Amino acid sequence: MLARLTFAALLVAAAPSAFAAQANIGGASITLPPPRGFCELTQSNESDKRMITVLGPLLEKSGNKLLAMSADCGQLAAWHTGKRQLLDDYGQYQTPIASMDKPPSETVAETCTTLRKQGEQILANQLPDIKKRVESTMSKIKLNETSFLGVLAEDKDACYAGLIQKIHTEANTDKTQITVFAISLVKDKSVFTYRFAVYRTPKNVDEALARIKADVAAMIAANR
Repeated sequence: MLARLTFAALLVAAAPSAFAAQANIGGASITLPPPRGFCELTQSNESDKRMITVLGPLLEKSGNKLLAMSADCGQLAAWHTGKRQLLDDYGQYQTPIASMDKPPSETVAETCTTLRKQGEQILANQLPDIKKRVESTMSKIKLNETSFLGVLAEDKDACYAGLIQKIHTEANTDKTQITVFAISLVKDKSVFTYRFAVYRTPKNVDEALARIKADVAAMIAANR
């Protein structure tokens, strides 16, 4: 399989920098540009460093390595100064640790087929329309639960899927979060791209999907 996905991996995920991060995956140098309007979290900022220090080991326990993390530049600046308690719009790049030193065993298309068979595939098959699928999920999901939305799209560069999660935040507020992720191959290495945003209407899923497609396209272009 191109990437072994677990719910644990999917859930856990000074002036900010907008420059592209560089990662080494099994000897391959990969450029990871932050999404448009996002700035990279860095080890040079204490708030960023604390988050990366906590998140990195959590992801590693689930089998993934955190390569880079970024957030909406305005939100990140406010978070750095304490004017904002939470980051709502942020992204991550990850890679499966098990396949860092070897080529993936599946293509993107094969992994998309595998994802369609996982989790709540019955829901995805019965409700191919994304809006109806999301509405059905929201009518059932409870606080502290996560629901897999299934595969949302597929193209030559990536397989795209999503999750909806209702969480109680560290700021003592409840939030419904949409997570859209993409699985792609870059220089024969598996790269996972994530987009996290607040869910308010089904339109937010379409918006997150469009944005992550742009993120993947930018990453692919940066590594040609």
